[in-house]
Amino acid sequence: MSSIKNFFLATRPNFLIITLLGCCIGLSFPSLGIKSSWIVNLLAILVAMLAHSGANLLNDYCDHRNGSDENNDERITPYTGGGRYIQNQILSPRQIYLSALVLLGLAAISGLYICSVTTWELLPIGLVGICMAWGYSAPPLQLMSRGILGELAIAIAWSSLVVGMASLQIAKLAASAIPVGLTFGLMISNILLVNQIPDINADKAAGKNTLAVQCKNKQIWVWQILILLSGFALQFMSIYDGTLPKYTLITLACVPGFAYCASILRNRANIKAQLKLTIQVNLLTVHLYAILLLTGMFL
Repeated sequence: MSSIKNFFLATRPNFLIITLLGCCIGLSFPSLGIKSSWIVNLLAILVAMLAHSGANLLNDYCDHRNGSDENNDERITPYTGGGRYIQNQILSPRQIYLSALVLLGLAAISGLYICSVTTWELLPIGLVGICMAWGYSAPPLQLMSRGILGELAIAIAWSSLVVGMASLQIAKLAASAIPVGLTFGLMISNILLVNQIPDINADKAAGKNTLAVQCKNKQIWVWQILILLSGFALQFMSIYDGTLPKYTLITLACVPGFAYCASILRNRANIKAQLKLTIQVNLLTVHLYAILLLTGMFL
């Protein structure tokens, strides 16, 4: 039983909440009158959870191989520096890698089944999600080591989640959900950007040329604001063209939280206690954004 628990905790289940919220946003997308069966919807949510869990394990394995997690003495646990299950010798690298393959394989097989009982137009969306889950961490792409491409990969992966869930409801590509999906994806990439900061020295030593490494901790707040503004701009476009209801403007309640994080990143990002608080506030604010967006869609 303890082994099963270790494997489960190694997937970092506390980070799966945002994926569940993304699923709910896609399933609740307004203006899509036809709904898929609740069984298929639940299976689709399971696919998303399996894919995210597998991606987390694969990331831990790849960061172990390149030495980033092994030599990270400035991490802020549990938010950065990986799950530490390999470093703490709870699970072996092989066990983590094989578990990642199993979870991603189950996600792919289940996704193919969903396509077979709904529409094959979902297949490209699923392929994008799986490719980003693999390509973010693993060779030959290793997008996490290629600056802004890492953030773009995260934005695409989570936007495909929202678009896929919305498309499932009408059994064809829900093109109108793409801007909203990108909005959500950009908010998730904002989490990644901020969480990279404590790992800058370890990542640089390991050859991981993340956006935070490229910025050298000086202009990260500028990138954070640009990412957030891009997300809000896409949301406002969707409200203007009637794709989203005006009630989703309640997400503007998150602006003070994001502004606080930007202020700390600009002036006090070198203070570890302040940085940890910023990571926590940023995480909570992004989760709040997703909840408020979902609430506005229901209203």
